[in-house]
Amino acid sequence: MNLLESTLTVSALFLMSISSVYAQDEPATTSPTTFGGSADFYYRYDFANIDGNSLTSFTNSHDSFQIGMASIEASHKLGKASVFVDLGFGSRASEFTYNDAANTFMIKQLNMTYDFSDKFRVTVGSFSTHIGYELVDSVDNKNYSMSYAFTKGPFFNTGVKAQYTSGKFSFMAGVTNPTDFKTATEAGTKQKTFIGQVGYVVDSGTLFLNFTSGSTNPSPAYNVSQIDIVATRKVSDKFALGFNGTYAMIKDDNLSANDANWFSAIGYLSYALNAKASLAYRLEYFDDKDGFALGVNDNNVIANTLSLNYKEGNFTFIPEVRFDAAGKDVFKKSNGNATGSAASILLATTYSF
Repeated sequence: MNLLESTLTVSALFLMSISSVYAQDEPATTSPTTFGGSADFYYRYDFANIDGNSLTSFTNSHDSFQIGMASIEASHKLGKASVFVDLGFGSRASEFTYNDAANTFMIKQLNMTYDFSDKFRVTVGSFSTHIGYELVDSVDNKNYSMSYAFTKGPFFNTGVKAQYTSGKFSFMAGVTNPTDFKTATEAGTKQKTFIGQVGYVVDSGTLFLNFTSGSTNPSPAYNVSQIDIVATRKVSDKFALGFNGTYAMIKDDNLSANDANWFSAIGYLSYALNAKASLAYRLEYFDDKDGFALGVNDNNVIANTLSLNYKEGNFTFIPEVRFDAAGKDVFKKSNGNATGSAASILLATTYSF
């Protein structure tokens, strides 16, 4: 039995033991522990015939069959209190929690919530960011590859947040460790990050205004403030639109000459061909004029991604084609020389349970 199999076995036994404890120690009125999860697998071919030619998260391979991530989730609610545990196995989980010790088994989320009323709740622990349109689990996205905004934006926060919901509106505010750190000790700074959100949700669509500001990587000396808008619109039973606009302002505590900004505007289009198949198109404009995100000044990228989603029950097959064009030569040719564009095809499968 190899290390991954051993880890999966121990984790499964641990989760079953938790369920057993609840079954023996709690009265019959206790709600059961709920388990779920997902898994994904992909193959990517880069037309430059070279590894490392992707500048976005999770799909930086070439001509290789790749395990993405297996996620195991457990949740339990008793009265007004609940707990949620989200464990990730694989390279995608490791990249997502990149500040933790290198390991293919990672804690993606672990948080507890207390509902003071049906309108007001407080959550403590580690939770995925509220910034952006896309999510870390591939089953939650229609495009398998990720956007530049997702890659360069925050991944998760660890701290406390409070949410108040009134009718169609919701309001969230919180304070956390430096962005993408489970502990402030690992971050090397006790500076805090402040997060907030205003949401509007109706049957035909959603609108969220998001905010984050505080210490972040690549150094505790950097502070990032980011304003983010996410909107969705259901046009018909077959046609839906999405939009994500985000603007990041980076400040260097020690040297103002290192201050920088970047922004991204992304459109999402989804069209259902029939009950099982749908097309998803993503168009992103990523502007990095100060060179903070991509390493080259006066640069921008236009990224086009077209994906087919074919569903059979909980299984989804995703063929995808992608073409990125940059203002500066940040990609590679097959001979290793720099070039301004990159193209790839990808075949992915996902399964939720």
